[in-house]
Amino acid sequence: MIASLLEIQNLEKTFTQGGNKLTVLHDVNVSIEPGEIVALVGPSGAGKSTFLQMAGLLDTPTSGKIYIGEEDMTRADDAKRTHFRRELIGFVYQFHYLQPEFSALENVVIPQMIGGTDKKTAIERGSKILKRLGLGHRLNHRPATLSGGEQQRVAISRALANGPSLLLADEPTGNLDPETAEIVFNEMLRLVKNVGIGAIIATHNLDLASKMDRVLILQNGTITQ
Repeated sequence: MIASLLEIQNLEKTFTQGGNKLTVLHDVNVSIEPGEIVALVGPSGAGKSTFLQMAGLLDTPTSGKIYIGEEDMTRADDAKRTHFRRELIGFVYQFHYLQPEFSALENVVIPQMIGGTDKKTAIERGSKILKRLGLGHRLNHRPATLSGGEQQRVAISRALANGPSLLLADEPTGNLDPETAEIVFNEMLRLVKNVGIGAIIATHNLDLASKMDRVLILQNGTITQ
């Protein structure tokens, strides 16, 4: 029985370009427990984003297994993968991808409603999580009037509003200045710990990585600890 929140076994990802095969990941084995925050570090182009896309069920491996809880998601159909992504996984990217015509609160509320949450509950959840990230006074501000750090905190709130079991973050503070990056990262870390979900956070910042429970190093296509 697979007891971990996320279990990846012998994962390999190969791309074919112009008749040539390029293996980006091979023999990757990772286990993430509930409540555990793990850093993923490695040089640019090492395959961190590719790994996160497969862990988040946005792409399928060439071979190997991906379990979410006890469910083998490796060859699950699109409907099942979409359901698991919506219900169990939150994503944060380097760029916030907020909708410019909507307020901070609306950017957190609307994805919840698309996922089936009623408006009242979505507003309550969105307001609560934005306030916990220090944005209670900015709920009705549009992205253009928010700082870079505030915009990324909205993106983090959006990722966590549906109550996922697993958070996947791809360089979530990579587009911020060092001081703002540390503030945003610490707030995200505190919130994730308080909620008790598992997280994999890709980062180039080794100081930030050292604050997490453990560090995974992606190099030469495989992961070591």
